[in-house]
Amino acid sequence: MKKIIILLGLVALCFSQEFDEKDPRVIIEKVKIWRITQELDLTTEQAERFFPRLHELHKIEKEFHDERMHMLAELENLLSKNAAEEEIMKVMNRYDDVYRQKSENEIQKLEAMWQVLTPVQRAKYVIFEEEFMREIRDMIREIKKHQLHKP
Repeated sequence: MKKIIILLGLVALCFSQEFDEKDPRVIIEKVKIWRITQELDLTTEQAERFFPRLHELHKIEKEFHDERMHMLAELENLLSKNAAEEEIMKVMNRYDDVYRQKSENEIQKLEAMWQVLTPVQRAKYVIFEEEFMREIRDMIREIKKHQLHKP
């Protein structure tokens, strides 16, 4: 019964938010939430505390990705202009700082997530993350393979 309540709550949450149905990342994220709830057998209370923390972890990753892309473009620009090493080092130092901050923030968020889960659920989550990412990579590989073989 608890699973049904959690799933109904998650479905309601999913449909109450506007999202682009054509964006596969949004669909994948919704499936991931549903699968985590199933795999970890989360209680309602755990789900209420766990998913906001997981969202914060994903937000940290996205912000780092965006900043990293910006710095990579900046580095490519500097290299193409044969910029001075001092200019390149400024960007590289900023990259190191951003990466270090991201790592520290991720550790804090993971520790907060672990407080919500039992040791068994933690282990299941770690395994789930690896398997889910592998499944996504396999799906992408399969889609690309089919796109190459289209007439």
